[in-house]
Amino acid sequence: MTEFIAKRNISSTAKNILKKRYFSNEEKEWKDIANRVVDFVAEDFNEKYEPGSKEELRKMILNTYFVPNSPALVNAGNNNMGLCACFVVDFKDTIEDIYKTKLDFALVARKGGGCGTSLEKIRPEGSKVNGSTHGYAGGGIKFADTISHDADALTQAGFRSMAIMFTQSVYHPDIIKFITAKTEEGRIANANISVIVDDNFMNKVKNNEDYWTEFDGIKYNQYKAKDVFDLIVEGAWKNGEPGLLFRNRIDDSPYQHTGQKIFSTNPCSEQPLPPNGVCNIGSLDLSKFYNLKKEEFDFKLFEIASRLGVRFLDAVIDKTSFPTKEIEQWAIENRAIALGIMGWADLLLMMKIPYGTPEANLILEEILDFMSMVAYDESERLGKEFGIPLQCQKLPIPRRNITVTTIAPTGTVSLIAGCSSGLEPIFSEVTIRNDRTGTYTFENELASKPYFRCAVSSNGAQEVTWEEHVDTLASAQKYIDSGVSKTINFPNKTHKETIGKAMFKAWESNCKGIAVYRNGSRKVEVLSPKNLKKEKCPICGNDLVTVNEKQKCLICKTETLIENISGAYDN
Repeated sequence: MTEFIAKRNISSTAKNILKKRYFSNEEKEWKDIANRVVDFVAEDFNEKYEPGSKEELRKMILNTYFVPNSPALVNAGNNNMGLCACFVVDFKDTIEDIYKTKLDFALVARKGGGCGTSLEKIRPEGSKVNGSTHGYAGGGIKFADTISHDADALTQAGFRSMAIMFTQSVYHPDIIKFITAKTEEGRIANANISVIVDDNFMNKVKNNEDYWTEFDGIKYNQYKAKDVFDLIVEGAWKNGEPGLLFRNRIDDSPYQHTGQKIFSTNPCSEQPLPPNGVCNIGSLDLSKFYNLKKEEFDFKLFEIASRLGVRFLDAVIDKTSFPTKEIEQWAIENRAIALGIMGWADLLLMMKIPYGTPEANLILEEILDFMSMVAYDESERLGKEFGIPLQCQKLPIPRRNITVTTIAPTGTVSLIAGCSSGLEPIFSEVTIRNDRTGTYTFENELASKPYFRCAVSSNGAQEVTWEEHVDTLASAQKYIDSGVSKTINFPNKTHKETIGKAMFKAWESNCKGIAVYRNGSRKVEVLSPKNLKKEKCPICGNDLVTVNEKQKCLICKTETLIENISGAYDN
């Protein structure tokens, strides 16, 4: 029996978030959630695998070496039964199909998932509509806006707002309207937008050539590719949108062997999927596999955890309740899963290696190459033992799951695990997080160390450069069969031309896409850096008082939990 020993206690921040979002019925502690999830998803593990497998998995989740995506934590074992986080639904150009898509979004929201779709099949705004009293098409952007407003009235299984992704091909006649759709902050709320480009378009940008938009075989407008690209850059510089997705890189995936076309992505872009595609995610905390005393990464334990993670994610498919029959059928034929990582920045702090450096990225590639190899091997073993679904039979080496690996942003999941999020660096020396569960302040006591790097500095620490961000993204993508969620952070005074350079570097480095953010470019930010003074309110700067072990500001009525994230990890 492998011992996944406890290394970190559940923090006050995590306890508060669990209480407000995750506890079911009479649950009061993280162990209650862990037990409920394991008992439901892995009830037959001891019979399917070696004796003791279920308890091994229980310890792995209980001590947060591995944490499933939020819908599984919330819904496992209750009446909802929606355990998957990532969905993509079709969006066809008839009135019946348009309203089916709107319903699909609502049904996905009810199950606790985030959802993406593409507007590429919707005829351009103003196009003639035969058989319609009104006569002219409203266009995909208007329908997207209505979906966004619908989602604002819903919550994901009652525990958070629905996340949405809308994508659009750069060749669609409405592309200019799409790029500028979110120029005004708050429009198409709850949704991210991304433009899909291909190598042909990017080469035309480089060569300053023209290209045509078209729909249904009809050419519409001729643009200079660089003018359209510069408009994308302008939007990204202003408020981080749109993102950019690279069609040829996305198509270089296991789906290319099946004849399925990837249609769009989930809201954070790490999961490109065909229409009606679905995937569930689980993340391994890399920092818990490092032994500070021995100064080594425990690859043996990491292998065991990776195999257990694949088994768990595969089991989720048989236990979840899907929002539509089309999505359920797709899941049966593909069984997509997504084993990923978090705690990367913490691992580097433990190893005293600066984030984004060549040394760091070589270690990242070694770890992800190993994880990928183990995960594929386990999926192949599961396929031989329990069956290979229809689409997976078409792969060069058949296996149980069409995709196996991804890297998600792991926002609240990483807070539960007590580690840094996904592939991201530490955000700042002092970070304030504002969400619907409260305001949280995180201080990192290693900020003065020479190997400390952060995304946005508030007190003079060295920031990760945009080149280092992109290099990290590219290194990870080499060994991930789906996508990698990663933000490329820029200082507020960054020039627009630099944003464009980053996009080209990501394309040339074989990334599947790029999301950028210039610090302070939005009025409302979930994470913000802060030059915090001890015992002062992070919002207004006035004195804090302690009431019931919580620090409270009597001026702005803010209650804040302050956590010290120091790198003094337990072993």
